[in-house]
Amino acid sequence: MQAMQYAEAQSTGQRTFLWVVFGVVIANYLAQIPYYLHLYYFPHHVPPSLSGSLLLGATLVWFLAGWLLLARGERLLRAGYWLLLSFLLVEVVFYARNMLTQVTHGYPPFMHLQARDPVLWVVFAIGYLNMICGVYFLCHLVRYSSSLVASHPQRR
Repeated sequence: MQAMQYAEAQSTGQRTFLWVVFGVVIANYLAQIPYYLHLYYFPHHVPPSLSGSLLLGATLVWFLAGWLLLARGERLLRAGYWLLLSFLLVEVVFYARNMLTQVTHGYPPFMHLQARDPVLWVVFAIGYLNMICGVYFLCHLVRYSSSLVASHPQRR
């Protein structure tokens, strides 16, 4: 009985973890819309670049494929784990590299949070949140890989 309660609690914790990952990452994608409109479209009427839009869409598909395969517990569970892990690793490296570049050029870490524009401040805060949470998400995925893949959250 106790083992079953532990397994159910673990499953609930993993399900919660996956939903938090989903919320943080999707917030970052959604933040790109007001960011683009605010900086490029409304003031300059610049249409979005096709290559940038395709790249953003491809990374969204990459994330959603990994997340869905891992969260749903389908036959391709291991593929979902590796897709999500690789997506988060690339995301963290992207944001860490940007931070390192700004610091090596003499700017303070998290300098974008000094923006006085509320739209930009929120968008940059969400980006930094993705970097910080991404490190935690990666550590969690590695530490609990066996429980995520073996005793994954079941659909109800």
